[in-house]
Amino acid sequence: MATVSVGRRARRLRERVGRTRVRIHRALELPAQVEALDRHLTAIGSVVRAAHEDVDDLRSRLDAVTATVDVTRARTAELQDSVHLVARRTALWRSRTRVLFLVHVLGSWSSCRAVVDAMAASADFAPIVASIPHRFLGSAGLVGEEDVHRGLLEEGVPHLRFAGGDDGDILQMIKAIEPDVIFRQSQWDADLPDELATERLGFARTCLVPYETMNIVENVPDARTRNTAVDSAYHRAAWLVFCANEAVLETAVRDGARNGGQFRVVGHPKADHLRSAVPRWPVGSAPDDDGPGRIVWSAHHTIAQGWTDFGLFHLVADEMLAWARESDDTEFVFMPHPALLPLPDSDVSPISRAQFDRWMRTWRELPNTAVLTEADYGPTLAASDLMVTDGLSMLVEYQLFEKPVLFLEREGHRPFNTVGEQVVAGVHPVSRVDDVRRLAEKFLGGEPDPLRLRQRDIVQRLFGEGDSAARILDALRRELARERGDVEERSRT
Repeated sequence: MATVSVGRRARRLRERVGRTRVRIHRALELPAQVEALDRHLTAIGSVVRAAHEDVDDLRSRLDAVTATVDVTRARTAELQDSVHLVARRTALWRSRTRVLFLVHVLGSWSSCRAVVDAMAASADFAPIVASIPHRFLGSAGLVGEEDVHRGLLEEGVPHLRFAGGDDGDILQMIKAIEPDVIFRQSQWDADLPDELATERLGFARTCLVPYETMNIVENVPDARTRNTAVDSAYHRAAWLVFCANEAVLETAVRDGARNGGQFRVVGHPKADHLRSAVPRWPVGSAPDDDGPGRIVWSAHHTIAQGWTDFGLFHLVADEMLAWARESDDTEFVFMPHPALLPLPDSDVSPISRAQFDRWMRTWRELPNTAVLTEADYGPTLAASDLMVTDGLSMLVEYQLFEKPVLFLEREGHRPFNTVGEQVVAGVHPVSRVDDVRRLAEKFLGGEPDPLRLRQRDIVQRLFGEGDSAARILDALRRELARERGDVEERSRT
């Protein structure tokens, strides 16, 4: 046993000595390894410094290329403008001026319908209507052309279909038509296909009949202008912009880059259309005096923060639903702004798509409710008893019917402009749904609206006597005659 123990101790001692020898050798080699490592690090540093120099050089080259591209783009845009100017000057040779109307929202079609009809009945205009897609905040790309097509078809309006596809398809077809004049429904380029942006349509004379009858608030200014209501890129490039009254013209003169020189006061075709609307109620009750009360609830799309901020749908939807559910003797039509429908799909929306769709299903299931979208709403407004709205256009348009407008006002919205201050004198501002209900019950119970005569005066001042389509054609004829050089001859006819 002693011999074995001594042998083990000797073996262990030899192992320790061996390990110690290895450590000593490693220690002796360490300076050489450190020196080698230092050489490697120095080489790597040189490579990194060279790479930085290459990156700086590449960045300088990219900046130079970018500057060249920006200059090229600017020069290309300038060349495009020149070509468009020549194209416009060589047009107007036909006996009938060819006018193209691009329709992307059916609910605003009434702003142009009478103009198209008047042109079709004339000897000097050849109108062409085309349905096109649109995109609103939250939309999954370009949408809606099918809805516009079906609506125009139901109204018996002959039209072309520009459904889109590869970039350039729509513009190529438009150029093949060779229009002298193009009417767009909206001044907002963001709502339309890129190829129908302001700068792409410069080969023809562009015009605008605003989809809204008039702007009533101080819009959020952008980098180029403090008033996009009268001085957007489309306004600036437009040949003619038709407005409802002198107050809008004065705003364009004050805030527009062109001092309002392209604006013409004519009234508004939508107002004429609403005045002549034949009542038709979509819920189902017979239109008699003993039937249930009829309420139209119009909801604006600005439920997010940062634009005009009038929309209250996300805050009052459940209360409005409860009101409809508890009121067997009242029928409700929910009329959302077209841009509200896709908004829940956007990141800025305060409500989710699932919440919005669930609410819509519940609303539709009630026996005394309906939803009106992408349709001519004039007959529904004519058949209703009162309007509940958070703005904006309905604050103006519903006064044409001389019926109560209950303005459910959101705190902190953009201020009204001078026109808007006139408009709100004809409505009943309220801040809560409970107050709306109490006021609505009074009017539905037979109490007369004390603002009715004031509304009549407001409408007269803002829209005039009507027949705006004829005034639009007269303004077009005068401007066409001026450009053709036959002003005196035209003025005698």
